[in-house]
Amino acid sequence: MTPTSLDLPFFAFDSRDGACQAAADALAAFSRHAINEGRRARVALSGGSSPAPAYNAFAAMALDWSQVDIALVDDRWVDLDDAGSNEAMIRTAFAPAIDVTIFGMKTKDGNPFDGAQSLEPIYARLRPFDAIILGMGPDAHTASWFPASPQLGACLSPLTGETVLGVDASASPVAAPYPHRITLTLPPIASAAQVVLLIFGDDKKQVLTEALRTDVTQSPIRAILEACGEHVVVFWAK
Repeated sequence: MTPTSLDLPFFAFDSRDGACQAAADALAAFSRHAINEGRRARVALSGGSSPAPAYNAFAAMALDWSQVDIALVDDRWVDLDDAGSNEAMIRTAFAPAIDVTIFGMKTKDGNPFDGAQSLEPIYARLRPFDAIILGMGPDAHTASWFPASPQLGACLSPLTGETVLGVDASASPVAAPYPHRITLTLPPIASAAQVVLLIFGDDKKQVLTEALRTDVTQSPIRAILEACGEHVVVFWAK
């Protein structure tokens, strides 16, 4: 891996597999550190196809998985049997990690806003996280922080008392066909010991570069770069 000229910790890898392995290694390192300190390791993971190889590599590692808690960064408001479920993808990836604990986001409530209230005490107890994996969409959203969402301001507020919030992203084409979401807010991500932004392709690199010059309401990923400081690192490959 090689650092780039971008004014943030940005590492370019020769392959996507290399970037995913580095992300898996980071998850393992911070998890082992927590376990060695005599506490549970707590990580939060994003969905999507891009990080799946990283999760597969992490799940295959020799860890005391009974001491590892996995939370979701965000999820679509769908059941586990829906193809859009991030929780389903993560549960499949971590099937080899015997005794790992996975905290989903979809509750039995009728909507993500009520679901967030039910989930809040559970997710609040998981803070602070040891490591978090984030992705980024073509509109510079991360987690479920969409530029057109009415809940964006609350999600990005450093003063919010909520760990999770329900989101209506109906005005965002990128969120279709799953406009209703539940997501971590900025404070629990900003307080993590390590945040890895895993992105692929020249187009995503360009989106990230432009986000550094754009208002956070138009490029929510900028909130991570500003709030996490030295605790955030970008892993990129073509």
